[in-house]
Amino acid sequence: MAAQRVLHVISSTMRAGVTIMVMNMYRSVDRERLQFDFIAHDLGDDDFGPEIEALGGRVFRLPFMSRVGMSGYVRMVREILQKNGPYAAVHAHTEYQAGFVALAAHQAGVPVRICHAHADTRYVRTPLFLLKKMLGRALIDRYATQRCAASTSAALSTFGARAVKAGQVLIVPNRIDVSAFGDRTPESRAKLSTACNAGPDSRILGCAGRLSAEKNPGFVLDIAAAAEQAGLDMRFAFAGTGSMLESLTERRSRMGLEDTVFFLGSRDDIPSLMPCFDLLLVPSYTEGFCLAALEAQAAGTPVLASKGVPPEADMGLGLFYTLPLSAGADAWAQKAADIMETAARPDIETRRQAIRTRGHDTGAGANGLLQLYGIS
Repeated sequence: MAAQRVLHVISSTMRAGVTIMVMNMYRSVDRERLQFDFIAHDLGDDDFGPEIEALGGRVFRLPFMSRVGMSGYVRMVREILQKNGPYAAVHAHTEYQAGFVALAAHQAGVPVRICHAHADTRYVRTPLFLLKKMLGRALIDRYATQRCAASTSAALSTFGARAVKAGQVLIVPNRIDVSAFGDRTPESRAKLSTACNAGPDSRILGCAGRLSAEKNPGFVLDIAAAAEQAGLDMRFAFAGTGSMLESLTERRSRMGLEDTVFFLGSRDDIPSLMPCFDLLLVPSYTEGFCLAALEAQAAGTPVLASKGVPPEADMGLGLFYTLPLSAGADAWAQKAADIMETAARPDIETRRQAIRTRGHDTGAGANGLLQLYGIS
């Protein structure tokens, strides 16, 4: 019997949080029973396209809805479903725009239509955005057969308080392969130190994720400047790329931080890179969950996060610290120094057990996916 297919709708196939999470799911499923296809929008690099095809999936490229209009977008999604199905389910990861996908899937006769919230966009208050969000939520209410979210914050943002209070939203933990994350090796640390011009006593602080406005990467440059002013021997390494790379590179030069701030580009070695950081910085204005914080704790690396990161990201290992952005760069630099001085890395098995207990291991979610998609 041929594997049943599920169509995932994602922003892009570049290396970013939601796509990484979906790929973690894809690698863990029994692909003789379940196969994934993808609709991806024309944003960023095609980091995962070759792997998707190697695993038996297909990628269909679509322009963003803002370029083709609402009705045009629904028609394009419907045509993909009709020409390439049948599909057991459609799983859309595009916040309020998932409502338009659910409408297209309803029109194409797909029985399971999942709208999945990963981000907290409540800080965006422009009239046009709010109008689109209201329309998308109305379509979700009417055509989705299941609402899912990475956290309560993401659920409230996309689906609203009424749906959350009524128990209509399933919180689905973001998952990683915890077995891939171990302790740092001298070789990997030495390689990172060389890339960051770090001495034997230097502390290396990492940032992992898209270089985009909501991630607030410019604040890391402010922290780097504050650390330098305070005489702290710190290096700052960005693992990821995005729309702000050029402006951040130019600002680094203007601030004279070329010797302490480094852009490592998109990385496919996060499990070996993450333990080499002495601390992960997450200064985001908002996060639906924060996969990088989960990966850091799996690697035993402490996290200093803004209040925009939801509490679900704390794995209870004593590695998760928060500080409001309003405290300022000086306070963040000093807090980071204090954490790195005192935080203890739990052993591997303790870390893995804590993450598994909270349902964030890919191995724990494979059977649940089949149930979610109505596949027996």
